[in-house]
Amino acid sequence: MNNPFHSLRKALAVFAFILLAGTVGYRYIESYSWLEAFYMVIQTVSTVGFNEVRPLSTGGTWFTIALIAGSFGTFAYGAGLLAQLALDGSVQQFVKTKRLERKVEKLAGHVIVCGLGRNGRQVVDRLLSYKAQVVIIEQDAERAERFREEFAGALLIIGDATADEILEKANIAKASSLIAALASDTDNLFVVISARQLNPGLKIGARANTESTEKKLLAAGADYTVSPNLVGGAHLAHNLMNPGVMNFLDHLSVGGSSATNIEEIEVDELPETKGSKNIKDLQIRQETGCTVIGYVDESGALTVNPSPDMQLAPHSKLYVLGNDDEIRALRKWFSAQTR
Repeated sequence: MNNPFHSLRKALAVFAFILLAGTVGYRYIESYSWLEAFYMVIQTVSTVGFNEVRPLSTGGTWFTIALIAGSFGTFAYGAGLLAQLALDGSVQQFVKTKRLERKVEKLAGHVIVCGLGRNGRQVVDRLLSYKAQVVIIEQDAERAERFREEFAGALLIIGDATADEILEKANIAKASSLIAALASDTDNLFVVISARQLNPGLKIGARANTESTEKKLLAAGADYTVSPNLVGGAHLAHNLMNPGVMNFLDHLSVGGSSATNIEEIEVDELPETKGSKNIKDLQIRQETGCTVIGYVDESGALTVNPSPDMQLAPHSKLYVLGNDDEIRALRKWFSAQTR
């Protein structure tokens, strides 16, 4: 955003030049002392109309006329500029933007979401339910203002996410993740390329509308892609063939504030005394009420509904199911185990 004070500074610089030139002019044209010359300039440009220090010569009179004409134009321009700044709200918007930029600069490990379309809003809503630090980039100022209050927990930057300077304003160098949820596949591709260059360690997810775009996004540096069209079509087909199953799955979530959630536990983050045991020995259900529904071993192979006697291996993960209270108990239990 352009600094609205730049034009005002120019007017002040011109006014300062008039004061300096007028003082020097009276000093050498009328042989006034520096104080007398400065006094003459002040009363001339302010049009107060006090008497001259001494009667002016012809050269001094013409110089005074030029000084009045020059200062009047500067004053008129400055007054009009101040009135414009007061009425158009540019000063308030500039101050608000600077305050936002300072907040973003202090963030680290935050998530950047590009786009506030339908998918982008779903992403932001879910991330905020996780209590994640979120920075939103939205090019449409009207849309951004419409959803600013709804996503008050996030910081919102108005700008083009495909531009490097906007990503830098979002403090991408210190971000942990980025989600490109723009409507255009081409724009998402540009965002992924720029984001990967600006932060090589960033975890990047991107929306893709076609299978060919998915391959391009992955090649450009995205860690994963999601196609709303393919997911939506599969969902419609499953609803038709297995309505009861889909109704059950619709009540599940992968975090947030829904009735039933799925959470992930990194085995490596558990103490060695816990991570080297089997699932039964963890006593997750007894301690938290959550149920282990999945296990991913160190090679990435998934086991659904693993046996309680399954031995935990390094670099593996557990997936547990529970309601809000049980998930809170799980997080409390997990914090106690890793403390």
